[in-house]
Amino acid sequence: MGKDKSKAAAKKSQPASTPPAATAKPPSWPPFRPALPVTQLEFDAPVPGFQDQIVLLHNFFPKSLCRDYVTFLKDLPLTTTPGRPKRGEATRVNDRFQIHDPAFSQRLWLQTGLKEAVLEESVKHLW
Repeated sequence: MGKDKSKAAAKKSQPASTPPAATAKPPSWPPFRPALPVTQLEFDAPVPGFQDQIVLLHNFFPKSLCRDYVTFLKDLPLTTTPGRPKRGEATRVNDRFQIHDPAFSQRLWLQTGLKEAVLEESVKHLW
């Protein structure tokens, strides 16, 4: 008897793991300590000639807050998203966490200096 190809095709089309529902209860995010922003936030172009496509915001979080968030994120249910690369593309494996959390988004926008940096006149042309 031959192999049942319909089962193999169905198995092949399923993702390796299913991400948590975007409607899940948001985690208890660590507080922004020290109070932000710690320094003046300024955009920087990492590659000459791409300043209208790629910008970095250095020192967005101070080292201590980065350390707190890295530790916190290690305990979240991350989903590995391997995906199949197309011919000639590199294999990439990412761990992700997805949540719909308007309150945290608002905290990031209003309490970190992000709003002021993004709305700065010198970078308005990027958006």
